[in-house]
Amino acid sequence: MWARVNVGQLEEIINRPRSLTINNIQYPKSIFGISWSDIERKAIGIVPYVYSGTRKNEMFYKHREESPDVRENSVVVNYINIVRDINEIKTKMKNQINEVLSASLSQTDWVVIRKVDTGKEAPVDLAQWRTDLRARAVELENAIDGASSVGELENLNIQEWPRNPR
Repeated sequence: MWARVNVGQLEEIINRPRSLTINNIQYPKSIFGISWSDIERKAIGIVPYVYSGTRKNEMFYKHREESPDVRENSVVVNYINIVRDINEIKTKMKNQINEVLSASLSQTDWVVIRKVDTGKEAPVDLAQWRTDLRARAVELENAIDGASSVGELENLNIQEWPRNPR
């Protein structure tokens, strides 16, 4: 991204290369490519628009951007991560676990239904896999309930489940 500045003031943010008219002079969108240097762009008031800081996981943090800071060679925007309410996070995490559990079990529900309908046995390890999956979901929900900080919740890393049920 780029910014057009004039006398230390942000005039506009340029999200993607496009042609521009600055001081009644038409510039092609190629000014944003390698044919122009940062020094040449700066001479007409175009500088990089950059973000500073790390945008943390949205499950745990709300994001806010500070007002752009016009500097000599760039415009910098800092990310601010604001911790979400811990109870809100816990609810969201448990809902996610239940959605994943439901989706995972539904992939083999037909085998269970087939056994009821036809008497054909399911693979030996299927029942254990389904039991382990449910048990892991309960373990994760208990860990979520027992967490007393957002850091503890982040460390649970539920995104890895159920690929790694144990």
